[in-house]
Amino acid sequence: MSTNRGRPRSGLLLPALILGAALAVRLAFIAATPDLRLRSDPADYHRLAVSLDAGHGFGTTVVAPGGGPTAFRPPMFPVVLAAVYKVTGVHITAARVFQALLGTVSVGLIGLLAWSVWGRRTALVAMAVAAVYPPLVVAGGTLLSESLAIPLELGAVLCAMRARTSRRAPAWAVAAGLLTGLGILTRPNSAVLVVPVVLLSLTGVRPVRRLAAPALIVVVAALVLVPWLVRDRNVMGHVVPLTTQTGLVAAGTYNDTSAHDRRAPAAWRPENLVPEYRHLLYGDEYGEERRLRHAATRYVDAHPTYVARVMYWNTRRLFDTTGRASSRASWAANGFSAGWADAAHYGYWVVAVLAVGGAVTTNARKAPGALWLAPVLLWLVTVPVLGESRLRGTIEPFFVLLAALAIEAVRRRLGRRRALVDDPVT
Repeated sequence: MSTNRGRPRSGLLLPALILGAALAVRLAFIAATPDLRLRSDPADYHRLAVSLDAGHGFGTTVVAPGGGPTAFRPPMFPVVLAAVYKVTGVHITAARVFQALLGTVSVGLIGLLAWSVWGRRTALVAMAVAAVYPPLVVAGGTLLSESLAIPLELGAVLCAMRARTSRRAPAWAVAAGLLTGLGILTRPNSAVLVVPVVLLSLTGVRPVRRLAAPALIVVVAALVLVPWLVRDRNVMGHVVPLTTQTGLVAAGTYNDTSAHDRRAPAAWRPENLVPEYRHLLYGDEYGEERRLRHAATRYVDAHPTYVARVMYWNTRRLFDTTGRASSRASWAANGFSAGWADAAHYGYWVVAVLAVGGAVTTNARKAPGALWLAPVLLWLVTVPVLGESRLRGTIEPFFVLLAALAIEAVRRRLGRRRALVDDPVT
């Protein structure tokens, strides 16, 4: 009896040690970068969180010359940061430590996902890789929304898979829908994950029950978005589809200046660095976004093949095939030194090479196809406008899973060879 009781504890010891190591690595990174400066997105998330903590809501726009309310950033990450500041006071280090905890949760969720599909050994390998994977560690070291988006994404996928097999399918479907909706409020392009999450929840039983879980996921995810959509309508005076980023971001890519830039071809730049659009930069955020969106749309209409060029170059930048300079620029924009950028760059390539090997293993094909659809869709909605190393964050867990499959395949092959050497007759 005592032996049987001890097995679960011993079985949990190694995962617990890996999670402890993951947290230690992230805290060590924070300790090694005490003077990290908040720039670009991290600085803006911090500004919004401070405003929310002080009771001033999301404050006023910093992207429209005419001032007024803002809906540029999705709300979830600033709200979470504000909650941290409410507890600890406005301390950036406290927010970074909280993100280290989120990163550790992501490591655990990667392990649970691997365990549910391929078993314990692969799960432990995936957790070990994720625990020390430099891009995840570095991105989680400053105030970036990926630190929240990743556990929400993984949680939604896991809950959808449970809805497929559990007797409590409705409860798991509600959880999947809730996490999916919160993910969309963290990073709007996560809306594409509704497709794989719904597909993962489908079962082979009677049609009514087969569609019950997917319907619950969609309805709950949509309901989660309603308060923010209502807020935007009331505050902005117009219906806003989650954020006002679309036009402001698209205009930075679809213009002659970006198209003819030889150093960074077809790359995004701030709209105020696009001379042909400067006359559109006036008024409030809603009006400015509409003008810039229409300008970007007209540019696409006049240069339809440019979209393919943008996707080509952004794909290369997203997956670090344009060299260290692009990677360094991406991480430097968020406050990291060249040394940390290089660590993320080379760490990514080690895992990426392993992931390519893992993608051709038998175990990769055993996984539900919808699981691999998720990173494909995340790539597809990102590269038509943006492409840089940091934006790969929500795709990284899938590289880790594939790398774990490659490592486990090598381990099994070496084990078989050792068995043949030890027992040549067999």
